[in-house]
Amino acid sequence: MKPEKALGKQLQKFNRIAGVFHLVQGAALFFILNNETRIPVITRFFTDTPEGIRPESDILFEFPVALIAPIFLLLSAAAHLFISSPWYVRRYETDIEKGINRARWWEYAISSSLMLVVLLMLGGLIEISAIVFIFTLNFIMNMMGLMMEMHNQLTQKTSWFSFNVGVLAGIVPWIMGGIYFVVSTNNIADAIPVYAQFGFLLTFIFFNTFALNMFLQYKKIGKWKVYAFGERAYIVLSLISKSILGWVIVLGTMEGV
Repeated sequence: MKPEKALGKQLQKFNRIAGVFHLVQGAALFFILNNETRIPVITRFFTDTPEGIRPESDILFEFPVALIAPIFLLLSAAAHLFISSPWYVRRYETDIEKGINRARWWEYAISSSLMLVVLLMLGGLIEISAIVFIFTLNFIMNMMGLMMEMHNQLTQKTSWFSFNVGVLAGIVPWIMGGIYFVVSTNNIADAIPVYAQFGFLLTFIFFNTFALNMFLQYKKIGKWKVYAFGERAYIVLSLISKSILGWVIVLGTMEGV
């Protein structure tokens, strides 16, 4: 039996375990979260004043920050349990042999974009257009991950074009967020809560480990010569990063750190 096929069968059990862990944590966080900590989402527009045309802002709605945590954990739970379900098992194992996991990238595109949006909102990026741009760029980054896997099934030599486009799309929100975090913390003491700063740093590190995992897969370094080993790494990284960020956000908003 090929290493990919053998590991593909093992990964079914691993996905179920990861799905249950995500599900339990998501349910727990949903029941203990604090809905009182809310961030306003604003829109900007021009208005005519005696001094001339000036920009003004208005609050569209206020969003309970902690609610995002159980949402992205439950999305991951649904994805892992679907992947390991009898309806998808053959498709999953076949795809792993080919070096692709479509379901993973679609789940990441939604869940990681929500994670990034709430983090950068805590840093001050609360204008509706900025939120849409952040979500969209991160979504595109993950679609480039899917494109990388789809495209390189058809090439003899690895093409890094999709990877590079994904890096470009993915780094822009972090640059914007970093600027806001630095400016906010320098201008006003305690403008950004400690838990948000901690979450920003940890999530930035974890996001880069996903790119590193793909790099090792396509460079076929060490155990990453077998695609399924990288797939297992994706599952572990996803579980750890979402678990940590979920608890950091929920506990941080409960304690008002």
